[in-house]
Amino acid sequence: MASHDIIVVGAGPIGSTYACNMAEMGYDVALFDMKARIGQPLQCAGLVSTNINTVKDIPSEVILNRIRGANLYSPDNTSITVGKDEDVAYVLDRVYYDKYLFEKAVDAGVTPYISQRVYDVDIENTTVKLEDKTLNSRLIAVACGPTSTTANKMNPEITPQSFTAIQYTINSNNSDTDFVNLKVNKSILPGFIWDIPVTANTRRVGLFTNTSYGQAEQVLNSTLSGDESIVEKHVGLIPRYNKKRIIAQNNTILIGDSAGQVKPTTGGGLIVGFNCTQMASTQSHKALEEEDNTYLQDYQTQYHQRYDREFKLQQNVQKILEELSEDDFNYMFGQLRSNNVDKMISEYGDMDTQTPLIKQLVKTGLIFKLAPKIGVRRLKNIWKSQ
Repeated sequence: MASHDIIVVGAGPIGSTYACNMAEMGYDVALFDMKARIGQPLQCAGLVSTNINTVKDIPSEVILNRIRGANLYSPDNTSITVGKDEDVAYVLDRVYYDKYLFEKAVDAGVTPYISQRVYDVDIENTTVKLEDKTLNSRLIAVACGPTSTTANKMNPEITPQSFTAIQYTINSNNSDTDFVNLKVNKSILPGFIWDIPVTANTRRVGLFTNTSYGQAEQVLNSTLSGDESIVEKHVGLIPRYNKKRIIAQNNTILIGDSAGQVKPTTGGGLIVGFNCTQMASTQSHKALEEEDNTYLQDYQTQYHQRYDREFKLQQNVQKILEELSEDDFNYMFGQLRSNNVDKMISEYGDMDTQTPLIKQLVKTGLIFKLAPKIGVRRLKNIWKSQ
């Protein structure tokens, strides 16, 4: 007899949500996390589009600030401001939100195992190895982040790739709390620097990059002024999307960062993760109810059908940005600004889906004004993603 119907490894927002979903369907669910405090340390910028309202409940007390737009800066500080009259994003208290989702799972009947490290997941036998015992289950869901050893087991021929991410919480006077600031820096491409107002006196300043931690830290430190003080430092990894990654094998599935379910251009994964969790929950229920794990393969198929095209486009955009020089960016920003692209971005831009904006740039011909810097071959790659 199984110790539990389902064992979930990782009590972040995705793992807790999946565990809650399955418990509400009547399954005996165990949720493991190696950390003593849920949500800590913070490993997220905490900026999420208001699209989250369509997939997940957000308690008002979790929202620290509401954002209406963004100021985009080239290396020479040419700026483009985009935004709307209504809120387009929230700045979340991610520690509180993670705890909220975890407690919701426990209230639904999930059995929590906190400060409990899972040393190994046996994909063949659907068991997890703890320090002093082994537990078996009917299904295992792994949501323990980008360094998942289970993900590596499922994908022995894929070398794990990730971005380095660093973020500081800063004490600072913010004259404008309605807009985030995003800046291009050649040395950290395809990543960028973000500056997110949390309150009138607090900001989150960070970046993600291919480069080393040391180089990234130098770049981030250079953005600070002498009168600003660092309250907290946070370091993490952002997994890279790979369409070849297997996320379902036998009775074990990967969800969230463990499955690489993040947007390539921004590294955000909360809304994508919640959507994928819903797919995984539906197919897990079918697999358990009918004792047929081929339904878990349907989860993998549905994920790829929904996100492969969008994520491929974002990766193509990333490749273009990574190869551009500072002069290229300055030229492009000048072109975009002189052609009033700020209005187009404000109308068609979306934090979660870049395809509508790219299509509009192609439709109006504006993207071809950037051809001298992007190149025809690269533009064709973007076109193929449509």
